[in-house]
Amino acid sequence: MSEGFDLKELALVARDKSPDGRSKMFALLARLFWRRGAIMKPKEKVMLAEILRLLRPKTLPQARMELAYEMAGSTLAEPDLLKVFAEDEIEIASPVLFANNRLEPSDLIAVIDARGLSHGAVIAKRNGLGIAVIDALARLEDPEILRHLLEDPEAPFSIPALSSAALVAMTDVGLQKLIAERRELPESLAEDMMTWADPEVCESLNGRFLFDAMVASAQQPLYGQKATALPEEAAAPAAAEPADIELTPSSMISALRSGNLALFQAQVAHLANLRMGLVRKLMNENGGDSIAFIARAIGLRRDEFAQIYLQVRKLRTKSGGVGAADLGQALDFFDRTEPAQASAIISRWRRESARDALTESEDVAAPAPPAEASEPVPEPEETLPTEPAA
Repeated sequence: MSEGFDLKELALVARDKSPDGRSKMFALLARLFWRRGAIMKPKEKVMLAEILRLLRPKTLPQARMELAYEMAGSTLAEPDLLKVFAEDEIEIASPVLFANNRLEPSDLIAVIDARGLSHGAVIAKRNGLGIAVIDALARLEDPEILRHLLEDPEAPFSIPALSSAALVAMTDVGLQKLIAERRELPESLAEDMMTWADPEVCESLNGRFLFDAMVASAQQPLYGQKATALPEEAAAPAAAEPADIELTPSSMISALRSGNLALFQAQVAHLANLRMGLVRKLMNENGGDSIAFIARAIGLRRDEFAQIYLQVRKLRTKSGGVGAADLGQALDFFDRTEPAQASAIISRWRRESARDALTESEDVAAPAPPAEASEPVPEPEETLPTEPAA
C-alpha cells in the first residue's frame, strides 16, 4: 500500500480488540493517511476517513490527542484526515482547530454546526477567517466569541452577522461600542440601534451617520418656532384653518428626505428672514458655504448642517450620495465660521436683497419707450450677494 507501512503489524494489531490495540490500529491508519494522502484517490480518502471514525470511539483519548498535536499544523495532512480530529472532543480537536492547516471553510462551518460553542470558541481564534465562517460563529450568539471577532478590524462581518451581534449586544454595552465602530455597519442597523443602545453609543452613531435631531435628541424639538400660515386667496373656496407648522431641524431634514425642496427652502427663508428668490440661488451653489452661513446664523448643530448639506446635494445632483472630500470641505468651512460672522453676512445679504428688490420694482414701474411698447419687460435676474473677503 505505501512505503514504510508494515502490513504484518497492521494484521497483528487488528487481532487485538482492546482499547490499546484499537489505538495502535488507529495510529497506523492515521499516519498512512498523513504520509500518502496526496496520492490517494478521493474515494480512498473518504473510505479511510470513515474507518478512522468507526475506530475513534474505541481508542484511547490520550493516543488521539498525541496524533492531533503531531499533525495539527502540517501542510501535508489532508482535509479529510484533519476533519476526523476536528470533530473529536474539544481537548483533542483544539490543536487542529486552532492551527493554520488545510481545513476548508466548509469543514470549519460543519464543525461549528455539529459541535457548537466549545469548538466555535477555538475556531474564532484562527487567523484569516472568511465571512462564511464568521457568519456561522455569529449564529452561536455567544458574547465572548462576538467580542473577540468584533475587536479584530480585519474580520469581515456580513450584515446578517452584525444583526446577530446586535441582538446579543442589547444587554452588553461593550458589544454595542464594538458594533458601532465597525466599518461594515449599515445605516439601517445603526438607526435601529439608536432606539435601544446606550446613550454614549447613540451619540457615537449620530456623529458617524449624521442622523437628524429628532433621532439624536429623542424627538425633542429644538426650535419650537411656528410658521405663520399663508393667507388664503380671495377666489379660493372656504376651508378649515390650516394648522401651524413647527419649524425644527427635524422638519427641514424631513422635507429634504421626502424630496420636497420647495418646502425646505420656504422654512429656511422664514428662519433666516431671507427672500425666497435669494434662498433658491443660495441652494444652487456647489461648495455649501452659503448653507453653512445660514446654518451658523440660525443655530444649527454640526450634524444637522451635514445632514442638510448631503440631502440638498443629493436632490440637486440626482445622485446616490456626495463624495467624502466634498462633505469634509463643507464641514471644515462650517467649523471655521463663527456664528457672529455668519449673522453679519446674513444681515448684509438681507440688505442687498432688499435693495435689489426695490430696484426691480422701480424698473418694472417705469414706462416703456413708445417704440418698444409691445415688447414684454423681462424681469431682471436677482444677483447673488457676494461674500466678504476672508
